This record gives sequence, structure tokens and C-alpha cells, in this order.
Amino acid sequence: MSLIVVGHRGIAGSYPENTKASVQAAIDMGLTWVEIDVQPTKDNVLVVCHDHTINRCSNHKGRVDAYTLEELRNFDFGCWFSEQFCGEKIMTLGELLDIAQQHQLGLNIEVKVDKHDVSQVVSQLKRQLDHHPLDRDKILLSSFSHDIIRELNQHCAGYKLGVLSERLSTKDKQLLDEVCAYSCNLNHKWITERHIQYLRDHHFKIWCYTVNEADRFQFLDKVDAIFSDWPDRFL
Repeated sequence: MSLIVVGHRGIAGSYPENTKASVQAAIDMGLTWVEIDVQPTKDNVLVVCHDHTINRCSNHKGRVDAYTLEELRNFDFGCWFSEQFCGEKIMTLGELLDIAQQHQLGLNIEVKVDKHDVSQVVSQLKRQLDHHPLDRDKILLSSFSHDIIRELNQHCAGYKLGVLSERLSTKDKQLLDEVCAYSCNLNHKWITERHIQYLRDHHFKIWCYTVNEADRFQFLDKVDAIFSDWPDRFL
């Protein structure tokens, strides 16, 4: 079994997370997959950002959905990390899909929704994915929210689903079966031999986050993929 090394938010250890620079660095490193996060702006454009606020990863403050895309474009999403990346702008899902298509890059898209109507966000996501030439096999949709996973299952037929969880629970197991998930994406700190055996027996792929040191993850050779801020350590 060949381990898939997934760049976490691009290469978050050495580049500003979820930016074009970070994703391009993953491509240049030869990675075949990256994990990113999407959520809507005030004018309902899906953008790539992990937190629901821009406080941590930009030179401004406030919720992502408090601003239009045009307003967000005025902020800097690179300087917080290093002066080297000053001028880095927020990336839209559309821009990311174009980059992925150009380089045949796999995308694990984590859907982040808290105050918005989940059905509307998922429907918008489906429209964008359906109208883009990126191969469906290059897309894995995931969420910690069981409600979001169910909406994805209802609206995004034909796309692979990954159930995200800190630790495999009975409800996770039920959801994996309910939506015929492709993978279970678990925190590497809490996964056990029993979890691995269960997921193997039920034919779910095992993807683990966020693995940054090989000697601290005893099951590295027993999972299908890892997410890492420092993927070069595993290549």
C-alpha cells in the first residue's frame, strides 16, 4: 500500500495556509493531493479559508461572511506568516479548481458552515463542481458536521465523501454506512488498532490528520493517507 501524503492547507508549515502560494508549493513538491477549507462570503462566493474569521490569517479582522469578495481582496493573507508573502490574496474555490485542473491535483475540500443555510452552500458547491472539468475522482468532500455530510450525500451524488472525526464513534460508524463514505478522516493522536481493523473490515479508506512527525505516529504503515503541514518529511 502506497501512502498518500496530503498537503495540509497547501503546505501550512512553511507557507501561509490556504493560499495560492501554499497550494503551488505543494504542486512544486510533487504532491498529488492537498486539503483546503471552503466557506461563503457575504455575497455568497465560496472562498478558501479555515477559520470563520480572518483575524488569524490576514491583516484585518471580522467574519469571512461579513465581507464581500471584493472587500476581502483588499486584505493581505500572507504578511501574517512572513513578509516574503505580503500581497497574497484570498483564493476563491473557482481559482483553486482551475489550478487543480491544470496540474491534475487532488482536492480534499472541507466544507465549513456555521451560520449559513447548509443546503444553499452545498447546492452552490455542487454547481461549481459540476460545471468544472476537474475529474470527480480528484475530489473528496469532507466535514466534521454530520448534517453537512448528509447534505453533501443528498446533493453531491457521485463525489467521494470523507467523514471527519477526532475519534471514531458509534455515530461516525453509522454515518459512514448511511452515506456510503469513501473514507474516514481521523485525528492520528486518537486512532487505535481496533479503529483501523473496523474501517478495513468495512472497506473505508483511512486518512489521518495532522501528522508532522513520523516517529510519533505508530500506524503510519497501516493507513491510506496522512495530512501534513510538513509533507516533505514523508516523501
